[in-house]
Amino acid sequence: MNRPWPTAYGRLLGARLLLRSYFFLPYIVLYARQVGVSLGTLLVIEAVFALLIVLVDLPAGLLADRIGPRQALAIGAGMEGAAALLLGCWPHALVFWLMQPLFAAATALTQGSDAGLAGALLRRAGRDAEFESGERLFQAGALGWNAVVFAAASAFSLISLRATFVASGIVLCLTVGLVLTVPDVRGAAPDGERPGLAAQLTGVVRAVRETAGLRWDLTAMVLTGTAFSILLYLMPVYVVAAGIDERLVGLVAAAVALGAALLLHLAPGGLGTGTVVLAAVAASAALASTSVTLVLAGILVVQCAQGRLLPSYRALVLRDLADRGDATAMSVVTTASSLGFAVLAPFLGILVARLQPDGLALVSALLFSCAGATLVIRSGAARSRRAPAPAGEKEGAV
Repeated sequence: MNRPWPTAYGRLLGARLLLRSYFFLPYIVLYARQVGVSLGTLLVIEAVFALLIVLVDLPAGLLADRIGPRQALAIGAGMEGAAALLLGCWPHALVFWLMQPLFAAATALTQGSDAGLAGALLRRAGRDAEFESGERLFQAGALGWNAVVFAAASAFSLISLRATFVASGIVLCLTVGLVLTVPDVRGAAPDGERPGLAAQLTGVVRAVRETAGLRWDLTAMVLTGTAFSILLYLMPVYVVAAGIDERLVGLVAAAVALGAALLLHLAPGGLGTGTVVLAAVAASAALASTSVTLVLAGILVVQCAQGRLLPSYRALVLRDLADRGDATAMSVVTTASSLGFAVLAPFLGILVARLQPDGLALVSALLFSCAGATLVIRSGAARSRRAPAPAGEKEGAV
């Protein structure tokens, strides 16, 4: 029988789910047009946002470990809530532009500190071995909560598109209070003290270089993260191309998210990453089809694969880099997962025009295949290594 999760961990799980209450997300393109931002300009803004995330993500993780992951999570949630309220109350193209750095900084603060705090809470309870299963629970819950958010977003949009931002801002600001009820548990500081940010960053880079398996893991994260970002960004395009009315895209997204949450929850715990990557390859190829059944099945499997691989990546990196700080370790994961899309984002419009969405689905299948090969090489190298690692190099966890 599974043991209940610690009370503080449960509160954090609830806060992490509420922090995904982006009711405006399905309507961001329509809102942008309403305030005078063209689709081309919106793609530029998306590119700037993606680049900002990559640039500030790791420094934000380092900062979170210095001030405490709970404080970082509360500050990030408050910043996101304030940005959403400003966009809802003052719909203007300039405000839309100005809020992007605020959203990027807030996202960077929250996406590393939340998982880092979760790991620290489980470690304090003597249950750090359950971190990956806890992250799987969170991913399944997040997909289910996304379905609720998409359904509620449709109701808010009937009032106005601005209402979706106002509702998001209110929920995010209220979540700050829930976050502050969670104990601020911090990981052990490197070398027993908190060095400066520059020294911490240097230490992280050194740790990555010296950990043999981690370099392969990060390569796989870049490849799969790029593929997931492309496919999920273009999901409405694939749905409409399969013959589904664009007015039903939000409803379809909610239904698929619920199905993915259920499938992720029911998937066997021993399912290997290789099997998950192969499923993602097949799902990517299915998105190039015009069959509604294949496209919906492909989207469902892609979301499940992301929900299964991300906890695995987080557990591996936390195992290898926990001594550098929990939030820092989680920021390494999000940076690696976002890096490829950040590089491609400025050229996404050109890529869509040249390759077409079907071509990008096949490119994503190729990226997943390369990631699978990387993981096989990494696993084989770890198994074949019988002698102790050379001085200065430690073997990453398998």
